[in-house]
Amino acid sequence: MAALHSRLGYYYYPDDLHYTQAELADWLPVLKSLGARWLTLHASPDRAIPELFLRGLLEADIEPIIHIPCDVGSIDADQISPLLGCYASWGIHYVVIFDRPNLRKKWDSNEWCRTQLVERFVDYILPILEAQQKVGLKPIFPPLEPGGDYWDTAFLQAALSSIIRRGRQPLLQDLIVGIYAWPFDKPLDWGAGGPDCWPEARPYHTPEGCQDQRGLHIFDWYSSAIDQAIHHPLPLLVVAGGALPENSEAGLGMDKHTERNISIARMLEDESIPGNVLNYCFYCLSSVSNAPDRDCSWFRTIEDYRPVVQAMRNFVQLPNMQPYPNQMDKPLQHYVLLPKGMDPEAISNWTVIGDFIQETRPVIGFSSAEAKLAARVTLIGNPHAFADSIEEELNLAGCIVSHLDVDPSINSDFDKSLAFEGELENLPVGEAHG
Repeated sequence: MAALHSRLGYYYYPDDLHYTQAELADWLPVLKSLGARWLTLHASPDRAIPELFLRGLLEADIEPIIHIPCDVGSIDADQISPLLGCYASWGIHYVVIFDRPNLRKKWDSNEWCRTQLVERFVDYILPILEAQQKVGLKPIFPPLEPGGDYWDTAFLQAALSSIIRRGRQPLLQDLIVGIYAWPFDKPLDWGAGGPDCWPEARPYHTPEGCQDQRGLHIFDWYSSAIDQAIHHPLPLLVVAGGALPENSEAGLGMDKHTERNISIARMLEDESIPGNVLNYCFYCLSSVSNAPDRDCSWFRTIEDYRPVVQAMRNFVQLPNMQPYPNQMDKPLQHYVLLPKGMDPEAISNWTVIGDFIQETRPVIGFSSAEAKLAARVTLIGNPHAFADSIEEELNLAGCIVSHLDVDPSINSDFDKSLAFEGELENLPVGEAHG
């Protein structure tokens, strides 16, 4: 098994405007707290990311992936080679040129409509891949849109077959394939096993009851396409991936967002995601306030972040990480754990959390042992209401843990001594709700 968290990464900003030394100083502690070993950086073909920024990441044992997502045909190998050489001299290994070339919008409209699209893309990308290899970078085939206007697995297989026909086998010994690994709205095991398990799936057609590559297990399908084309495996580089928030408003849709992303992180550790997948960069760390991807950001500011951030910090900091129990194996979906000193008859406290309880319809109780049976647990009370060991035990049991603070000033009985330790047996805990 790979070293703990060695494949864990993030996508920085979806622009090329945040590479000052001050921003590096701000974000490095954050990245370390999140266990970052990889970081995708959006870059321009016209200027380099500052060397000091990149060196700061490398010295922190964070591997930069520089992504230059320009349109197909907008640059060529002669134009980009000096920049590639510059990055290689600074110790960079991974530079990805182009982005989702199987989408119509990434091409000039006249170019897209011509025949032999894949062959013409290979005309563009092949000299760039060879330029990367020449200066000591890893040649990287750019990530495709899952599905896409030109079906991605067919595009990839045809492109690799074209490289073989052109006699560029030495390039294929070093080639890495970039991917986007989004779970979308599918279960995290969607498409597992690839076409060997789902032989009915065809380009542009997934029969009812069948699964395809448009889910987290896209790497199984790409590995199959690669094997069909060149008959040996290639490493896969996840430029971006992860579950995206369902709602832009803070607190809405976040439990599922947290749960799915922590589950993916655990899959990296228990090798449910195969070893030829080099990394996994969760999208996206942050974004400016008016950017289209603002709603996807884990951080609005360094101090203002979504629940997934603390959950990931808990995940990377826990020693002796155990394999993550399958969520489907958990008998309870959501448990609200109350501190034992909280009077269940304290109606004013329930007023504070009433909307939350009504919305999520959890099981409610005082038992940490019972809470371990739930997929996710919300701790009600101020930060000192529970012993640190309780949260650690819940994390080790595979629970996604979040906090909901209750202002003790609302009810004078909130800080009672542990008079209700025996109330668990008498508390009606309700029914589990999906």
